[in-house]
Amino acid sequence: MRDGFNLPGFDAHVYVAMAEDPRFFTVGPWGYRILLPGLLGTFLPPRLIVPGFDWAARASLVLASGLLFVYLRILGGTIRAALVAVMVMMMTPSVDVVFANPFLVEPFALMLLLLALIAIKGGASTWLIALSLILLSLTKEIWLLLLPMIFLKEVHNGVRGAFFKTLRLGAPPLWVMAMMRWMWSPHGGPSKAGTDFIAALGSIFSNISVFLPEFLLGGLIIVAVAALWQERAREYLLEHSLTLLALFTLPLFAAAYTGEGAATSFFADDVRRLLIYALPFVAALAVHLDPDHGRTHALGRNRKVERSAMALVFGFMLAPCVLDSYSRADLSTSRDGPYVLGFTRETLRTARKLDRGEAVVLDPVERKFAWGVSPPNDLAKLRFFLRGGFGPLAHYGIHDIKMREPSAWLAIPVLQPRPLRMTLTMDARASAWITVLARGHRVGEVLVGPQAVQATFEIPAAQLFRGDNPIELRCEKAAATLPRILRLELAEARPFP
Repeated sequence: MRDGFNLPGFDAHVYVAMAEDPRFFTVGPWGYRILLPGLLGTFLPPRLIVPGFDWAARASLVLASGLLFVYLRILGGTIRAALVAVMVMMMTPSVDVVFANPFLVEPFALMLLLLALIAIKGGASTWLIALSLILLSLTKEIWLLLLPMIFLKEVHNGVRGAFFKTLRLGAPPLWVMAMMRWMWSPHGGPSKAGTDFIAALGSIFSNISVFLPEFLLGGLIIVAVAALWQERAREYLLEHSLTLLALFTLPLFAAAYTGEGAATSFFADDVRRLLIYALPFVAALAVHLDPDHGRTHALGRNRKVERSAMALVFGFMLAPCVLDSYSRADLSTSRDGPYVLGFTRETLRTARKLDRGEAVVLDPVERKFAWGVSPPNDLAKLRFFLRGGFGPLAHYGIHDIKMREPSAWLAIPVLQPRPLRMTLTMDARASAWITVLARGHRVGEVLVGPQAVQATFEIPAAQLFRGDNPIELRCEKAAATLPRILRLELAEARPFP
């Protein structure tokens, strides 16, 4: 289960990888959603990480139900209306999809969203609100959508005052978000295509019949619309209009956009999943239908709680500094969960071996793993070191490793940049020169041919960095001669006695 393909989807493998090594970058933007995987990786042994996500999802939904009840009561909802709204929320398709995939962060993020809403609407201190926003920012980017709500809530005190209060509350999570991206930015790679908004809009409009029923939220939206005859419901809608509009729009673009610059397909499940964040606001409108709906209530203040919140805010603002600056290869364009999991595991395992002074042998005969064919427990045999130029899906290869393009890339993981000795054993159909480059600098070349040739290359520490180093093999005749890697050995380059 832990290594296998029973893990549902890309997100599952990514979050498991994050939980196994929380300090190391995995893949963006999932890499920034570190809070839940970090907690599970810190407090659970490796064998319990996978079931831990299921436990966390169920516990988060239970807590979210209780928090929704509290939130609705703060807004003035009656006990009966709040209880009915909670039960209806738990029966919506958005919550149902969470049970189908417990690795989604939505239950945990929904719980933190409700904590933030309670703090904001309950008039909690600045430090408590900032803390709730920081926690949410480490789980999901939707915290940004709460800033317009904060501004509109305070605008009656003046635009200037509302702006600066929103800035004060948003500054700590903005700082954490910026630090996370600065610390965990992957090293340079091929540039990504820009977002094709025209194609995304076309995909959305062509699939209206697919996603429109999802916006009914199990019928809760009908009750919310009916409640708008109440003046206080309209006031609530006005104050939360920008946030609600964004929460209803976001699932459409998230589902239509593949993350690779083109809208090629539409995923109704993504719409259903992401609409879970609109549930608290729609439920808050629906409870206004109760004729006994009352006025809002304020939370009490406690100096000890406020001081603790202030300390935690400063603690979280410094937390990104403990993240590892290991520069991860850009895996953001991959939707291949097992590959991401295998790559992150094996690169760190290899880097740690090299850091201990051990030699690492990457033998194609021993490293054979085919997705869906090989046993899941053999994921450690993934040819993670093949990054490009060796043919499609070369990392899942079980046959010979052959260069298919004039430039092919190897991923060499390093924790501490120090001189590295790379020994390549290769042959080819006909004689051809292979040039080896590290960070664009030539470190040597070798003439390979029908007979196997072993060549050793010294890669200077100056040409390496802490991370997944791209080593280029360049051969102009690669398409015709198909140079083949028979063995790859890595070791620290020690001076001869």
